Amino acid sequence: MASIRRLPDRKSKPWQCRIRRNGEGLTEYFRTQREAKAFAAKIEGDLDRYASLLGGELRRHRLAELIDRFMSQYHGRDHNIGSRLAWWREHYGDRPLADFGIDAVREGLARLEVEPVPTRWNARTAATSPRSGPTLNRYRAAISAVYRSAIDRGWFGVQINPTRGIPARKELSGRFGCALSDDERERLLDACDVDAWAGLGVFVRLALATGGRRSELLRLEWRDVDLARNTVLFRQTKNDDDRAVPLIADMRGRLADWSKVRQLGDPRVFPGTTPDRPPPLESAWRRAKARADVSGFRIHDLRHACGTYLARSGASAFEIATVLGHRSGPGLTARYVHLVAEGSRDRLEDAIGKLL
Repeated sequence: MASIRRLPDRKSKPWQCRIRRNGEGLTEYFRTQREAKAFAAKIEGDLDRYASLLGGELRRHRLAELIDRFMSQYHGRDHNIGSRLAWWREHYGDRPLADFGIDAVREGLARLEVEPVPTRWNARTAATSPRSGPTLNRYRAAISAVYRSAIDRGWFGVQINPTRGIPARKELSGRFGCALSDDERERLLDACDVDAWAGLGVFVRLALATGGRRSELLRLEWRDVDLARNTVLFRQTKNDDDRAVPLIADMRGRLADWSKVRQLGDPRVFPGTTPDRPPPLESAWRRAKARADVSGFRIHDLRHACGTYLARSGASAFEIATVLGHRSGPGLTARYVHLVAEGSRDRLEDAIGKLL
């Protein structure tokens, strides 16, 4: 399969290595015969890995086929992965798998970073700010999931994940770990209490008090609220584990009052206008932020705020991980403790600086 010979008319790299497979060939030149033999052995030892050079399935199939196959068998909980993969399919779906490598992924992420972004509540309106680092990471993770499945299941001869070697964008936003100032928190909660959607104040406080994700709170049912034992049970969480979180006294009283106006026939704690519709959370949240003059703070940041408040109170990383439901334990949760420690510089200076 490999043919190695010396070309007398070449001075810098006289040794030629030619490899042919299925009618297609690859030719490279080397300074020594040993380098040429090593190259031939490397490729012949893993022909599937180098199929992008020699043809094969990676040239016969396109990225769109791989994405379609992945989505036809996807049963995960990330309801946004379809729209993210639709973007990759629209812009790179016609490319043969052999031509979709790390450079194509880098190009795609750079393209995502600068193109206009439709807002969630009005797809015709383009946002003025670019996609954030965390959002780009989600697009990268989506295409990575496709290739991981392809490698695990042997689809189309895929052997390499093109996202490997591309570092993740910075995840920490300006609000992460800082939560809200006392004044901002008071203004925001007051604004939530007077919103047209009466459940907004309860929703925001429950997110702050339990660290629940948006999806967990929206799926929460009254059967999972135990006011006698003072706990809430989050089911079908992101990591598939049920999680029970204690209720503080203030939330017990608010949930008890909220339960008195619950909708018959709808088991959800935060129902919509009909059993098949979600509550008007997004519009109510935007109105409350505008009324309170609070910017740069997302619904998901309420979860971060809960972790930060726990860390400030002296809770250990294990305790924070238990409340927030971090499967990776304190390794992920330690960032809250780290951010609180960064804010303790003056306290350390007063306590230890003079001693040293």
